[in-house]
Amino acid sequence: MRPSGFWRRYAAYSLDLVVPVLVSVPLLWQTGQRMLDRTWLHMAEAELRMFDLMTASDASGGHALAGMFEWSADPALRGVLLAMVAAWLEAIGIAALVIAALAALWFITFEASPWQATPGKRLAGLRVVAVDGSRPGLGRIALRFFAGAPSWLLLHLGHAMAAIRRDGRALHDLLAGTCVVLAPGATTRIPRWARFWLLVQALAVAAVLATVASQYLLLAVAAWDAGLP
Repeated sequence: MRPSGFWRRYAAYSLDLVVPVLVSVPLLWQTGQRMLDRTWLHMAEAELRMFDLMTASDASGGHALAGMFEWSADPALRGVLLAMVAAWLEAIGIAALVIAALAALWFITFEASPWQATPGKRLAGLRVVAVDGSRPGLGRIALRFFAGAPSWLLLHLGHAMAAIRRDGRALHDLLAGTCVVLAPGATTRIPRWARFWLLVQALAVAAVLATVASQYLLLAVAAWDAGLP
């Protein structure tokens, strides 16, 4: 058996995950809309409260932002921010349950099939086998999927094991007694589509980080300008 490389596995997994996420969109549309509505409401309330705090600081003869580091102790502002966080956590929890259920159906069904692979893994030339090379049963495949929970809770340290171990097994593979190997006839070189897919994701992450950083910079500049006497 030839174990798969980490990035090949990740390319296949991330491609497979697109399907459950897309299917979840209409199911979670109302949840997302409710979260956005509550977020905009709480943000408006937070802005009004911060404006009141700035006005009070300016009226006392100090800089409008002089007490900014003490705003976290303000009960009204804290209540608004906690309400906004609660709205996010509720929406994230619902989304996680829905996507996890759809992902379980997708991954378990395909990996327990004669393919022994999801469409992404099959496209990448991979398949899931038991440690002795045999075809794993439905129970073992289901255990493999749900054994991934500790890796998520450990900030993907369990998944990263696949990049460290010589046999390419992640934590959920060790717990379920499985491994991901190259399918018969698959080349050891990662497919071109997988390299392109990884590049697209890297560029998307870089774009998101740059956008978030620029927005924070603009907010900081605007807040400073607004506090000038």
